[in-house]
Amino acid sequence: MVDIVVVSFNTRRLLERCLATLRAHTPAGSYTLHVVDNASSDGTGEWLAAQPGLDIIQNGSNLGYGSACNQGARRGSGDHIMFLNADVAALPGWLPPLVQTMESDEQIAVVGPRLVDEWGRIVGAGVTGTNAVPQFRLWMHLEDRVRDERALDCLSVCGAAYMIKRRLISTLRLFDERYFFYFEETDYSYNARDKGFRVVYCPTSRMIHTWGGSGRADPRLAGYFHAGQALFNAKWAHMMSDLRRYG
Repeated sequence: MVDIVVVSFNTRRLLERCLATLRAHTPAGSYTLHVVDNASSDGTGEWLAAQPGLDIIQNGSNLGYGSACNQGARRGSGDHIMFLNADVAALPGWLPPLVQTMESDEQIAVVGPRLVDEWGRIVGAGVTGTNAVPQFRLWMHLEDRVRDERALDCLSVCGAAYMIKRRLISTLRLFDERYFFYFEETDYSYNARDKGFRVVYCPTSRMIHTWGGSGRADPRLAGYFHAGQALFNAKWAHMMSDLRRYG
């Protein structure tokens, strides 16, 4: 079983697409769907209340992405937890490769799929390079020109579609809630690798990501980014001298 946690903030139309594609393309009986709404004002709460088969958490204020993800994760009991942005849409066969990769090695703590935008450009294929100089691998390459089906150990994978193992929560905890928006998944990935676990990109799982769609509703994004970056740099300064390359 997989707990799928979708967080929404004023992204009702994207959320409707996300949930419809999850229901259409995820094997029945293999998952529980948790939706956390961060006090949307666009009718999301009312729409969710009319939807069957959901575990809904309706927050009275915007708690931030990491905190909302943690709320959803704590409500479940599945072997794995899949965090999704509302601007992600499922494609046929997306879930089994992620689970198979996750269960192939006890040391794998994080798995992420290939993400493509509506024009077939890659917007998520693992973060490679070194701890101090990360690089977004294959960013904006046309997918039909890339023939890469290898699983790959990475620095991190995109937080828009991010799977973790529940049994590692006692060791790695959940997202650091000091990050409001941005850097939650990067922080978790660095924490996992710092403790000897693996972070793996799985290209045989594919999803659509309307890049930036879930953040367009909030004009404070630049402030969130810089605050998160400062916290991240201070927290992981001891890893920046590690020159090992990933990818």
